[in-house]
Amino acid sequence: RCPTRLIMRKAQQGERWAAVASTTSSSQQHSVSTPAALTSMIERLTETLTQGPSGFSTESIVVKLTSPDVPDLTVIDLPGIVRTTTEGQSGNVIGDVNGLINNYLAQERTIILAVIPANQDIATVDILERAQQVDPTGVRTLGVLTKPDLIGPGSEDEVLAVLQNERKPLKLGYIMVKNRSQKDLKENMTTADARSAEKSFFSQHPVFGTVDPERFGVENLTEQLTKLLVSRIQQELIPMKNEVEKSLHKVRLELKSLESLGASETPSDRQKLLVTLTQEYMRHLTDCVRGEYRDRLIVTNPNLRLYTRALSIFAELQQRIQATAPNFRDANFVAHLTRQMDSLRGRELPGFMSAQSFYMFIQEYIDAWKAPAIMAVTQLRALSLEVATQLCEAIALSYPVLRDAYRGVASRILEQSEEDCAKGLSELIKREKDPFTINDFLQAHINKLRYDRFTSAVGQAFRRQSSGHDSFASAKEEVAASLKSWYRQTHGVNSSANAEDMSAILEAYWHLAAKRFVDNACMLLDERVMGELVNKMQEHCYVFVHDENKLTEFFEEDSEMVQRRTTLTAKRDRLSKANAAMANIQIERSFGKGPMPVRTTLAVGSCGIGLQLAEENGKMVVRGFRDMPEGVENPGQTAGVLIGDVIDQVNGEHVASFGEGIGKLKLLPPNNMANIVFLREKRNASALSANAV
Repeated sequence: RCPTRLIMRKAQQGERWAAVASTTSSSQQHSVSTPAALTSMIERLTETLTQGPSGFSTESIVVKLTSPDVPDLTVIDLPGIVRTTTEGQSGNVIGDVNGLINNYLAQERTIILAVIPANQDIATVDILERAQQVDPTGVRTLGVLTKPDLIGPGSEDEVLAVLQNERKPLKLGYIMVKNRSQKDLKENMTTADARSAEKSFFSQHPVFGTVDPERFGVENLTEQLTKLLVSRIQQELIPMKNEVEKSLHKVRLELKSLESLGASETPSDRQKLLVTLTQEYMRHLTDCVRGEYRDRLIVTNPNLRLYTRALSIFAELQQRIQATAPNFRDANFVAHLTRQMDSLRGRELPGFMSAQSFYMFIQEYIDAWKAPAIMAVTQLRALSLEVATQLCEAIALSYPVLRDAYRGVASRILEQSEEDCAKGLSELIKREKDPFTINDFLQAHINKLRYDRFTSAVGQAFRRQSSGHDSFASAKEEVAASLKSWYRQTHGVNSSANAEDMSAILEAYWHLAAKRFVDNACMLLDERVMGELVNKMQEHCYVFVHDENKLTEFFEEDSEMVQRRTTLTAKRDRLSKANAAMANIQIERSFGKGPMPVRTTLAVGSCGIGLQLAEENGKMVVRGFRDMPEGVENPGQTAGVLIGDVIDQVNGEHVASFGEGIGKLKLLPPNNMANIVFLREKRNASALSANAV
């Protein structure tokens, strides 16, 4: 009425029978020392999960069994398929049980033992149809016929047709077994007596006794299941190993991020730890501000690349400044400019422009730059605080109070920087409103604008001439008349001509001033916001070194982080063992003449790959394993490397000499995986194979 997962492990010599039962809904474990006690415990846990004799549960019972009489195997016993509910059962039972069964059947690495009572018409058996849906090729479905003693007289031929794979055939076929009856269990029949009675039943049966005996019995079922398991493991080994290595690498990276950079038991320890964390934080923050992305933390997290993200704010500022530019060449603008100049005219003689008019116009245009500049300051302050916060969350992940303190310091610094930067931008705008330049750009740009206007007038004069001229002279006169009219309009002594010239001068100076302002504003933002954050952050954080109360609060670890670290450590250990075990399985299949290649994937740590290497006949030979820091596993031992192994390849490149191999190993980046091929003598491989079995 609920799934039961039986995890069997063959006992070592001298090890006694033992079992531990638990459920997936509780961490409580129950130890038992006899099979009878285990049966009672399973019944009790079943009642607990199903809450009554007619209930079902999707939670599982997990039994870890150690015995000299079992193989290393995990078996999951699922509830039987439910077609109708009985009195007292929920209407959801059918859907819950079907969903539970389908969830297990659909897993590609699950072998399906389709258990079918021999006294039941196989045409009505639902499990075979379900297996066909999830395993259409039949490579992981094995049929098991039970209860042969309940077959009705005359029905043996139909059952035999199924057993011989003639009716409802399966690719892996069927095996028939006879288990102990309820009467046998009550009489305490042993497993050995049950197997003996099973052999006698099939050998003496008038129909089944004439069939190949390999189609009968639990022992034959075990043998065939073992072969199937080995075959499936060989097929799935490489993808499974890749998955385990990826998971192991991911777990190690997460564990590294949760590791503390020092002890925090004594006041002195806490002071040193704060200094260490602050230095680490400032090193990363400086790289973020300067745009020097060398550390893995920043390389793998684009959100921490502060300078790159700040460039987007600078580009946006430039676009917004450009958007404030008047349309200097538009006729409406020139007409409006004419009216403004006329309204400001004083004692100037005809043909002379007022410099004061130029100053007033350019100041009006430059005033429009203030809003985009202030917006850029606000944006950069918010971005800098975001990056500073994310960085301290990564550096001081286990210390929430310290993270808050770092963020508070950064926030206060940036608030003051925002205010100072806004004042600096106001000074820049004030300076730009007092026009000045010694740059030849202004003169060149004014001349270019005038030349462009003359070129445009010439083009228009030629386009406007009529096509009916009978001589070059008449065409020339028409073009000349058009150009004279343009010249009088733009260079005559009148308001319109003055406005045209003023427009060109305003446009040239506006572009010069805008480029200068954007460059100066961006440099100011860089210096006053991001630069000040780096300059002041360390100084403010070191103030906490002499505040013991603060230090005590800072290094109270987050309970969730502690639990997470414990969970990840256990997961890392399991994955490491699994990785080494799968490497052993690969080795078992690699026997041949001479040394055999052994492909391994090792995690490169701060101490390299953890091997002591010696040069023997120009080869790199493993002669030991390096001592690792407390709590750190040796990558070589974890990957199953043996003393005497010879390094043949590093990341796909052949090692021709000891010196070349050392050079390749030194180039391996820390906190990454390395694919290394070792050459291993048969005696080492045989010993490892025996250990693996």
